[in-house]
Amino acid sequence: MTSTIFFSSAGLISLICAAIVWRGSSQTQSDRSNSANTIVGLMAVAIGLNIWAIHLVDSVTAEGINFTLATGVAVSTLIVQCIYTLGVIRHGIQGLGLFLLPATAIPLFIIPVLPEAHAANWVHTSSLLETSHLLLSLISYAVLTLAAIHALMQILLDRALKKKRMSKMIQALPSLVSIERHMMAQVKAATILIALSILTGLVWQWVEYQHFALLNHKVLLAIFTLAVLITLMVKRQQASWPTRLASRAVLTAYTLLMLAYFGVKLITSWVN
Repeated sequence: MTSTIFFSSAGLISLICAAIVWRGSSQTQSDRSNSANTIVGLMAVAIGLNIWAIHLVDSVTAEGINFTLATGVAVSTLIVQCIYTLGVIRHGIQGLGLFLLPATAIPLFIIPVLPEAHAANWVHTSSLLETSHLLLSLISYAVLTLAAIHALMQILLDRALKKKRMSKMIQALPSLVSIERHMMAQVKAATILIALSILTGLVWQWVEYQHFALLNHKVLLAIFTLAVLITLMVKRQQASWPTRLASRAVLTAYTLLMLAYFGVKLITSWVN
């Protein structure tokens, strides 16, 4: 029950930060700087609450990692929160929070009711390969989440510019050039992380079981995700894909990775 309160409180704070970002679209540069400081402070509290809630559900013990669907979502959300907060501190990209913060609040609200949220599902990480695989998987998902948010903003901003309809929400977004630059940087990072995640996962399978489970849905979907991202980078390097198509490719890759890590497990958990 206590962890539920902490998760929900962290989600509520994220929504408050999103409201501050929304209000900041009509503020002066000085006021936006003050808003950024407020957002950083509130996000630090949200991150602290999320960490403590993860601790309360006994995610890490002497026996291993209690890696369930709930803890996986919580840790992924925590990584996204940390990356966003660092982005606000270093680059002042609080406009990203207009979409990202509500996207992190939703999982925090639903974590307590996810299947296996309060049941043990131990993953013993005695192997460095297995630990590395789990961490790389979560970090790659978090980075690709940021890229997907940028892709969504790029689609909305591009559409608004073409129709010449600049609503308050659109005005709160970063520039199109800035969005694309950050998105492609995150795509490159996610591609490397996913490739390393697949590699460490396959090596761990061989070391542990002496065979590769290539037909596993997680492996196949992760490989499809990697293929989409590599194709995107090649096409963007050749300048043969327009902005709209590049954004949709990122969203497609994100959907595939989300299904690989959480989608099938969620469906299986509900059915069983």
